[in-house]
Amino acid sequence: MIFIIKDIMKTEILKLRHEGKTYNEIKELLNCSKSTISYYCGNNQKEKTIKRTQKRRENILISKLGHFKYRKKRSLKEQTRRFNKSDSNVKGRVNKNIEQTFNVDDIINKFGVDTQCYLSGEKINLLNDVFYSFDHIISVSRDGNNTLENLGITHMIPNYMKGELSKDELIEWCIKILKHNGYTVNKI
Repeated sequence: MIFIIKDIMKTEILKLRHEGKTYNEIKELLNCSKSTISYYCGNNQKEKTIKRTQKRRENILISKLGHFKYRKKRSLKEQTRRFNKSDSNVKGRVNKNIEQTFNVDDIINKFGVDTQCYLSGEKINLLNDVFYSFDHIISVSRDGNNTLENLGITHMIPNYMKGELSKDELIEWCIKILKHNGYTVNKI
């Protein structure tokens, strides 16, 4: 269904453009954006858009860094109820201890491209693997900050398991779970 709509839009845009209509006139007639018109009418615009999208996907490291650095601090009340856009009292507060002076090169210099999950010890390649996260070692909800010193690289599943816990609290819970299920746990 989506492809049919896109084909109709493309046909209409090209028809109007062939009739000599400007981008602004087409925009008004079809109620679409200029970027959509440019996508179908511009020189190699479709190929440029595809390449740009691929480049963004390849820069997953940059994306993960952005999510880490701009993590918002929320109160317990905000964490326990759904965000409602109409409720002006519920807004995430940006962590005031934001550290924006580090970049991807700093992360690679500190950890290397081939590193390991600080929670499980599993190997991670920062450029090829996609199922890893940048974790706040001290959670933002516990006044941890968005600095390079507070960044830990971890696989997604251990990171989800950790949530807002400290590393030691996570280990305590893992031990309790293992013991409850009949395992013996000895520290090496």
